[in-house]
Amino acid sequence: MPGFNGLARFVDFCEKKFYTCFRWLLRKKQAKGYGVHSPFAYDLITNVIYSPYSFYAFSDIYGIVSQHNINPEGSITTYNHLSFRLIHYLQAKDILEVNSGIGINTLFLVAPSKHISCICVEEDREKYFVAADLQRQRGVKIGFVSSLSECQGERFDAIFINFERGYIPDMETLTELSHSGTFWVLHPIKKGRGKQFWHKIVHDLRARITFDVKDTGIVFLRPDFHKENYLV
Repeated sequence: MPGFNGLARFVDFCEKKFYTCFRWLLRKKQAKGYGVHSPFAYDLITNVIYSPYSFYAFSDIYGIVSQHNINPEGSITTYNHLSFRLIHYLQAKDILEVNSGIGINTLFLVAPSKHISCICVEEDREKYFVAADLQRQRGVKIGFVSSLSECQGERFDAIFINFERGYIPDMETLTELSHSGTFWVLHPIKKGRGKQFWHKIVHDLRARITFDVKDTGIVFLRPDFHKENYLV
């Protein structure tokens, strides 16, 4: 029946628009901390994710990138700034970065402290050599490996995964590389493999608190946290 099919499509369209508007309003509300009852989540949203402050380290990194003939305006994003803020605030010391590329985000991960140790997993040897050259000026402990299997038996405070390329570990592999206080940062999560993986994580009981920060996902595993997903 043409009339019925047309009505069904219209109802489906209205439902999708309502859901989109609802998520937008919820994100706008929670981004300011409204309706967030967890003190930890509220503090992270207001003082880290949406912190209005910059750091001197950002200028230093822009300088290093420019010296290597890389345009910082085209290669450094708000995701890199968020990476720094998370490490700085949560004081992670042992970091794993999967699909680290030429090492732009790595510069931000290790900048908060000279006591940070970071292992970068990158399959592309050309990107590996560029990254190693970038890190040479930082004077921090960075290791480069070509496969995640070389990290077996290790436990990390923070795991960062780039979904745009390379190997993507499954949930079981990530939990084996984590302890109860580990947090994960996943980017990007709005398309392709990242979107599918993020959907699974949000519904996995092992992921206690998750933050959907537009195109970046942040996951906390602490078992004492109540299960919650925040759209910020």
